Amino acid sequence: MGFEPAVSLTEQIADHLGQQIITGRLEPQERIQELKVAGDLGVSRGSVREALLILESRHLIEIIPRRGAVVNSLEAGEIANFCELYTDLQTSFFSKLALEQNAHHTELRQALAAIGGAVEEKNLEALLHACQAFMDSGFPLVNNFYLVSVLRGLIPAGLRLAHMAACHPDYDMRDTLRYHQALLDAIECHDEARVRELVHAYSRRQGKLATRSLSG
Repeated sequence: MGFEPAVSLTEQIADHLGQQIITGRLEPQERIQELKVAGDLGVSRGSVREALLILESRHLIEIIPRRGAVVNSLEAGEIANFCELYTDLQTSFFSKLALEQNAHHTELRQALAAIGGAVEEKNLEALLHACQAFMDSGFPLVNNFYLVSVLRGLIPAGLRLAHMAACHPDYDMRDTLRYHQALLDAIECHDEARVRELVHAYSRRQGKLATRSLSG
């Protein structure tokens, strides 16, 4: 693959490996070998090692002494624990966004339009990218550095779970569009209670689908 020099090399490597983990091409408990990755991508081993540290901070891998980097496992209990925390953080974030009286939601609407386009094209990768853009668009509007920082760090793991949910036969892309449309409506109406209801219901559904997908 080609890398653009204008973007941090380690970030590009981390994004490349992260996408493989999110989509399941790198499986849980699979070891990531620095030398192989460096050879495959034509980069230095040091750059790969730095990229692995980024992936560890994104909660996608674990670096184990004398064993190296291993893709984080995903079992039913771990999915439940992650969903509980991620739901609480998203609820707090979107609730605060709903309470912002003078916020402009232009970028949120643009991300929503991108979600609709991805659903129309039945493009899962584009859909997940647009969902991430929806949340990213809200970050500058919420004045809580710690909440935004923690939530931003968990997004890759959240995308991994969303991809797992999408692999289940009961998953419907249109539900994702309807959720984000209703969520934006609630935010613009400053309806905090509705925001909480929507986030909890959608997250609960995603967690169930991911768990069912895991069990086959």
